Amino acid sequence: MLCVIFYFFFFFFFFPQQVVDLLNQAALIPTDEKLTVLKQVCYLLSPSLEMIAFQTDKSVEVKKFVIGFIEEACKRDNELLLRLIANLNMLLKDESVNVAAPWTEETVRQCLFLYLSLLPLNHRLVHELASVYTEAIADIKRSVLRVIEQPIRGMGMNSPDLLLLVENCPKGAETLVTRCLHILTDKVPPSPELVERVRDLYHKRVPDVRFLIPVINGLEKKEVILALPKLIKLNPIVVKEVFNRLLGTQHSEGSSSVSPLTPGELLIALHNIDSTKCDMKSIIKATNLCFAEKNVYTSEVLAVVMQQLMEQSPLPMLLMRTVIQSLTMYPRLGGFVMNILSRLIVKQVWKYPKVWEGFVKCCQRTKPQSYSVLLQLPPAQLTSVFERCPEMREPLLQHVHSFTPHQQAHIPASIMSVLEANKKPEPKPVEPVVEREVTDDFSGVQFRRLTHKTSPGNMSFLIKHINKHIISVTLVSPISNQVKFYLLPCTILST
Repeated sequence: MLCVIFYFFFFFFFFPQQVVDLLNQAALIPTDEKLTVLKQVCYLLSPSLEMIAFQTDKSVEVKKFVIGFIEEACKRDNELLLRLIANLNMLLKDESVNVAAPWTEETVRQCLFLYLSLLPLNHRLVHELASVYTEAIADIKRSVLRVIEQPIRGMGMNSPDLLLLVENCPKGAETLVTRCLHILTDKVPPSPELVERVRDLYHKRVPDVRFLIPVINGLEKKEVILALPKLIKLNPIVVKEVFNRLLGTQHSEGSSSVSPLTPGELLIALHNIDSTKCDMKSIIKATNLCFAEKNVYTSEVLAVVMQQLMEQSPLPMLLMRTVIQSLTMYPRLGGFVMNILSRLIVKQVWKYPKVWEGFVKCCQRTKPQSYSVLLQLPPAQLTSVFERCPEMREPLLQHVHSFTPHQQAHIPASIMSVLEANKKPEPKPVEPVVEREVTDDFSGVQFRRLTHKTSPGNMSFLIKHINKHIISVTLVSPISNQVKFYLLPCTILST
């Protein structure tokens, strides 16, 4: 501010009439001459707000010159950006200007140097920064977000002005407030006051779940679980940060922050997310992030998770996926997994199609260890397993044949029937047809009667009544395809 006062003092006492005349002249002359006059003003006068009057000039060249003038002015007067930001935005948003060299982070840092230096000493300046930020173009906003780390960290999360900024959060300054929250909680846990302000902001004014991320370890367990469906649908990098905070893996310098959820509770909560609130793909990606932290998700933690998921009713859809992943990560959990599978049979796992599909896959991957589990299935469900994995029938049958007679006696006949369903029966010998001649006087006609010892399926015959005294019998042999015809008295049929 002192610089500006000095500039205006210098202006009015040393170049009062000359500069005024030049500015008046520039307003009336053509573009080419106008640039020459403005450059003379620039040479005579240090940064002056009078130059901004030409930001609406029709000439693109004049607009470009004014932008450059503002840049130089801001470098000389670090507070000028706060007053000229609206004018600068008007110019930089004009596509016709097409400035070749956009504002860089270093330029913004130079322009804000004095302001950022004073911010930790005068916290009230943060509200002016937020006001300016809402009017800035995207390039300047990005640069501001990168250069405010040290000043905001110097203010601290207990600053009344920072808490007030979070509470009021001007429209358009949401990203600035979020950035401040991340800076404040990057290395230390959030204070109760900060958590309360963010909670109120989220529930009452701006329901953007990203506000909760910096203070997530200060929330209640129930609040975190309710927010999970929205959190895991964010950008993968953001989701990773959320999990780092919850699992305590983000603070390289160490932190006393305590997560509201244990690692096991987090993984269980992901399994219990309502599929109508979050797509299954996002849930699976989130569970994969958990499994990627092998130092956190030990075999003991995963065993507890599987145990608790198995005891739920209804069974979570991703239960068997987690069982298989856990077994892949820790093969020594094989015995524990077999116990889980056995208990799932008691819970009639086949009533849950997706879980049942995973159950069969798990049995397929863990054979021959899973044979004892498969033999516990009811016949219908064992048949279903063989329909999905027919290659498992013969090895399981051989496994049963390796049992002692006493052990085989405990295998139900219904299960053996399923195991042997595809076994080809041994062919039975077919006895030949035996014919003998029988004579019987009936009107002087001699008849023959056929007796045969063969199964009905091997011989077809047709009986036809010719009259009340005589019948005809036609026999067809499927072996020789011979057809034999007989006339018999009706009385013989009963014999």
